[in-house]
Amino acid sequence: MTRRARAFVAIVLILGAGALARAARTAAQRPAADLDALPLAIGAWSGRDAGALDEESERILAADGYLNRSYLSAQAAAPLGLYIAYYAEQRPGVSIHSPLHCLPGSGWEPLDVSTIGLPGAGGDGAGRVRRMIVSKNLDRALVLYWYAVHGRMLSGEVASKLWLLHDSLRFHRTDAALVRIVVPVGRDAVSVDAAEQQGVAFVRDLLPFLSHLWS
Repeated sequence: MTRRARAFVAIVLILGAGALARAARTAAQRPAADLDALPLAIGAWSGRDAGALDEESERILAADGYLNRSYLSAQAAAPLGLYIAYYAEQRPGVSIHSPLHCLPGSGWEPLDVSTIGLPGAGGDGAGRVRRMIVSKNLDRALVLYWYAVHGRMLSGEVASKLWLLHDSLRFHRTDAALVRIVVPVGRDAVSVDAAEQQGVAFVRDLLPFLSHLWS
């Protein structure tokens, strides 16, 4: 990304945050999504709780609800991680934290960042997710994440802020969620491709259940 592009993104985020804060004063707060209603059995995947976050992480997160689980299928070599953070109302100091900032803060170094499309997914039939390869010491993982904003599946931070601003002004809604999937990978390209296929397959199985948690 060029310096001019970075400056434009920063300006958009700052202006969008200010406008969103003003609109949020009149937004109707919605009840927190019942994330525990997400089943442990999703297609061929079997899930289990991965434990609560520590108190400091929960304080920084400031979400109205979150879910932290692992899921495994017979075709997968290792379980993948599912993390969802839901905000019923976003306002200054309480908003979705981007994995682009949170993962490096916890020691995971991004090696590759891109965006992939999922035809047939998302509210407009063209869902997009952010794809990252991250490394921490000798461990590597593939990360897929997106912002769920009123039926939309958005990969970008700027797009999610702009749609939130649009919906807060038009519908008086600032609720949204972050969905993140982490798949362990080996050191070779074949394992990365296999991890991506595994992650995308899980996303497709997961999406129908998410639509019942929020809209």
